[in-house]
Amino acid sequence: MKRLLAAALAATMAITLAACGSTAAPAAGSTAPAAEAAQEEAAPAAEPTGKIAVIRNMSASDHTTQFFQGCIDEGKALGYTVDTFMSDQDDTKMQDLMNQCLNKDYDIWVVSHANEGYQNELVSKAVEKGIKVACFDCGGEHVPGVSYTSQNDRSLSEISLDAMIETAKAAGIQEPVPFVEINILGLIVPFDTRHAVIEEYEAAGKIKTIQLISPNLASDTYSQINTAVSSLLKQYPEGQIGGLWAASSGFLDGAIDAIEEANRTEIAVSAVDISNTEIQRLVEHPEYCCCAAVDPYVIGVVDVRLAVLNSLGVETPETVVLEAVKVSGEDLTAEDDMSTLANHFEDFGSTDLYDTDEIKELRAKFAN
Repeated sequence: MKRLLAAALAATMAITLAACGSTAAPAAGSTAPAAEAAQEEAAPAAEPTGKIAVIRNMSASDHTTQFFQGCIDEGKALGYTVDTFMSDQDDTKMQDLMNQCLNKDYDIWVVSHANEGYQNELVSKAVEKGIKVACFDCGGEHVPGVSYTSQNDRSLSEISLDAMIETAKAAGIQEPVPFVEINILGLIVPFDTRHAVIEEYEAAGKIKTIQLISPNLASDTYSQINTAVSSLLKQYPEGQIGGLWAASSGFLDGAIDAIEEANRTEIAVSAVDISNTEIQRLVEHPEYCCCAAVDPYVIGVVDVRLAVLNSLGVETPETVVLEAVKVSGEDLTAEDDMSTLANHFEDFGSTDLYDTDEIKELRAKFAN
């Protein structure tokens, strides 16, 4: 990734937030009646609810930052302190982080992108210890009593692919639209699910894959993608590539630069997952026709609510699917960022999902 990763990494390091403030003690010897009356009337500070660990098997990105922030803000509002942990998309490191958190005094876990092979075992150990858990985009068999949330990956793929096809056809490309896919199969469940939709579209004659570019995350992803796309653009002249689709918008840095360096902006670009970076990219690059997304901040909020409800003895669903929206440059201005998307789309910035009476009561308790 480019320079943005350094800033995002700093923003996504482990964070511990104080759950509630304290009132300063009066000065020694102070006996002013007004001060005494105010002290008597002041409500006692609510006892902290507990501690949350947010453990994410992903690399630093705007998306990760927004997800963490949703967990932090909602956890703090409900009286919890929140620590965040990131594995840099390394399954071995992810298992180490989960095992470390098992040996600490966390009341709640929010687990993101733990993969098949260890998710069930380690989440089961947490549940046996009494930890309440919510999982986002995790692979493997579900653990009873745990809510598993996900984005609607079929919808994310369909929205972004349909926009790419429509834009390419408007430019004179016929179906099946020849396109380039950037994806890493077998890395995380959502990437495989999104690719399955591509296979369906190919079988239906809507698209035709020219090449699947699969970067190695252990090395310079930007250069790998930039070089691969540049090579394809030389191999296939104008009119022979209709689109480029990325399973994650984080893969677009090198691709967009290659397209513009070669002056091949007739190629329709679409991707999955929104962030501040993507908002600016959508506004500044007309060839970027669509980003299909669920607000990562809202995902974090919902996962915290589900785990907290579980801790309160409220039954929660086994699976929760969050619906996606289409975001294009036509919807946005250069002044937009993640905080203003709520002006354009529902369930961005905030959500009523699982904002139950129990959650509202707990939030009110810690409002001051």
